[in-house]
Amino acid sequence: MDYDFLLEKRLMKEAPDLHRRVADSAVILQQMLLSFLTWFPDFTDHSILHSLSVIDFCNQLLGKQVNSLSIGECYVLLMSCYLHDSGMGIPKESFEEFSKGLDTSEYEKEHHNATIKERVRAFHNEYSGLFIKKYHSLFDIPSDDLLFAIVQVSRGHRKTNLYDENVYPDLETEYGIIRTAYLGAILRLADEIDVGMDRNPELLFDKSNLPDQNAINYFGMHDSIKEVEILEDKIVLHVKPKSDYFIPLIEDLAVKIQTTLDYCVDVADVRSSLKIYQKTIELLYMNA
Repeated sequence: MDYDFLLEKRLMKEAPDLHRRVADSAVILQQMLLSFLTWFPDFTDHSILHSLSVIDFCNQLLGKQVNSLSIGECYVLLMSCYLHDSGMGIPKESFEEFSKGLDTSEYEKEHHNATIKERVRAFHNEYSGLFIKKYHSLFDIPSDDLLFAIVQVSRGHRKTNLYDENVYPDLETEYGIIRTAYLGAILRLADEIDVGMDRNPELLFDKSNLPDQNAINYFGMHDSIKEVEILEDKIVLHVKPKSDYFIPLIEDLAVKIQTTLDYCVDVADVRSSLKIYQKTIELLYMNA
């Protein structure tokens, strides 16, 4: 089966007005998402290129199940893919405004000397949700229930409790049911597996001037993962380490991705009638 543009093709065919809204939003976000470089010039890519990769992974994870989604779910998932990292590039004024509505007390206990940059990174999914709420009119979202779903699914790409039925309900809308927990699980997994070498394109980053070991580690790991392949029952990372130094880092990353995969598979089982069929993360080392 050809998994390219499954979500987009369904919208274009069955709900051209919603497809137009997504396309128009993507144009607006193309420049807005680049503002993450103001805060994180040495961090992994969170531009629209990352959003497009996440959409591609969502299409592959869904496969034939895309036909079991409602039109509303297709729209919400696509919009959430584009908007989930919008909180990474908020201006300082918005950081101060949005922070007033966040409970960061537990974080502050262990990170009382954290910089603004570190706080944005730690809570960027929440800042994304608040950004979407404030500027939703820019994206021509057609109803309040779709806006709510996009906010929750975007927030759900990390940390939030997808099992919570009050936070992640099944919504009955004029565009069909929207299973926010399942969409959140798909988005979280798709975001987690965007770890390949094209995550940090040369057109965005000068890798010759990385400022610290942590940045070197991240970029080196991504450069060592040549392909992320989604098969029917597993996800394979094709690896050609830049040096032996990166092997344990890549293996730790695979464990982290497996933990996310296990969580998302269970959320899908518990909170919906749909599935995530991939169960394991496999490292496949390529010959030098």
